Amino acid sequence: MPGTQENLGEHEFTAQTFAWQKVPKSNSKKYLWGSLLGFILLIAQVNYFLGYSITQNPHLRPALVTITKLLKRSLPPYKNTADFTVIGSHFSAIQNNQHQVQISFINHAEFPQPAPLLLLTLRNLQGGVLAQRIFDKTTYRQGAALNSLIAPNEFVNINLLINTPNHSIGGYSIELK
Repeated sequence: MPGTQENLGEHEFTAQTFAWQKVPKSNSKKYLWGSLLGFILLIAQVNYFLGYSITQNPHLRPALVTITKLLKRSLPPYKNTADFTVIGSHFSAIQNNQHQVQISFINHAEFPQPAPLLLLTLRNLQGGVLAQRIFDKTTYRQGAALNSLIAPNEFVNINLLINTPNHSIGGYSIELK
């Protein structure tokens, strides 16, 4: 193939532009800005629709804590009642229609959490629901502990005095919500 150009001779092809033709402009900047805008909108939508649930993910939370510290922001408190475990409870009669409920639970999460709601259910002798009550943190935490978070692996002991109905109590259950 040596001399291929010589063989072309007069038939050599060169790109010529005429007065009525325009040279195509590069759209790479438009595509770059459009892609960047689309990516920013995608991040904003993920934050809007999944932002809170992402901050509650125990696998992603350490990275999010680091990022928010760099941005001088704060994450919402971690809240997962499945990470709390009731390790003991005791229900005893004190006087007529007064009972004492003692509950101990622990935070197994890797992060501090706000105090959970306690759902106390009293049951009659047939197993039916006799009474239910939800206790919030203002009922069982006082002073500085009221607004503080429960640290990882922290034990919380609660002692409640309640008035009960005039029926025989067959049992009780405690749920953390």
